[in-house]
Amino acid sequence: MPLESLGLAPDEARIYATAAAHRVLTLTVLGGLSGLPERRIRAAVASLCERGMLDFEEPDIVVAAPPDLAGEALLIRRHAELNRARAELARLAEAYRSGLPRTAVDEYVELLPGHAVTHRFAQIQSRARVEVLIVDAPPYTAGEAPPNPTQIERLASHVAYRTVYCRRGLEMSGGYERARAYVAAGEQARVLDHIATKFAVVDGEYGLFPLFKELPERNGGALLIHRSPLLDAFASFFEMLWMCALPLESATGGSDPAGLSVEDQRLLTLLLSGLTDDAICRQLGVARRTVVRRVRALMDRAGAVTRMQLGWQAAQLGWLTAPWRADGLRRTDIPAAAGGDGA
Repeated sequence: MPLESLGLAPDEARIYATAAAHRVLTLTVLGGLSGLPERRIRAAVASLCERGMLDFEEPDIVVAAPPDLAGEALLIRRHAELNRARAELARLAEAYRSGLPRTAVDEYVELLPGHAVTHRFAQIQSRARVEVLIVDAPPYTAGEAPPNPTQIERLASHVAYRTVYCRRGLEMSGGYERARAYVAAGEQARVLDHIATKFAVVDGEYGLFPLFKELPERNGGALLIHRSPLLDAFASFFEMLWMCALPLESATGGSDPAGLSVEDQRLLTLLLSGLTDDAICRQLGVARRTVVRRVRALMDRAGAVTRMQLGWQAAQLGWLTAPWRADGLRRTDIPAAAGGDGA
């Protein structure tokens, strides 16, 4: 129940919710409505009386305190407890870092074993307050990228995500649909034909990098890099990749009165991202002859003789937005304290 998040035990939450709905009632009626035995009811009532949420009048009358007043007091108390817990975690983190002899490099780089990578990535994403930068590329565990539910949660909390996808990852079964699902949730996404390695940078505070580029992080482990010039260099490298990449969902520029259908935009994006016809067939779920026919129609419409010329004409006609024209090489300003408050 939601009241349990205020620190109430399940029985206490049920008893108070029942009492608040009736304002004044006897222990006998309270037992019948809550379905709890008398022993548990009396224990819960005693605890709620101590918290100021109930008043117990003889012989067995229970009076509920107003929820807005009683609940506000609990919220304040709970907030104070969380602040104390946060301070204790900060103290323990400092003790953790100073517990063993460390070199200067150890202050900025932490080696994560494979089994800890997924959990730690979720943790640093949960601390994000501004922006998460991701370069997504194979290899993946079990041959496909693992789901990232934390990303969906943070996107819903208005944390920006920008991802550069490697073409090879999109070519894999379900790769394109996976990327589009994140885009639908609010991610900004672009595609490059070749990416040397995957990595992620969170608010300029944390970076996660595979230890071996030929192994998934789950098998080979990863490096967690804290705020440092090294992390800044990787963030700048991301911006260079972003500038050179093609938008995953090409935006129409409006210069063509007829515009492009959503299907043709997807086809054009996949084609100009370097995917083969067979890979495009898998991603769009259509036959190869359909892809060839639709590409030919786009070439005729653009007045292009070759597919390379189609890419040039598509940019000139405003069928897609050239990323270097859209926003150029940029670096999101990250406040110095970003990500420092925890989730």
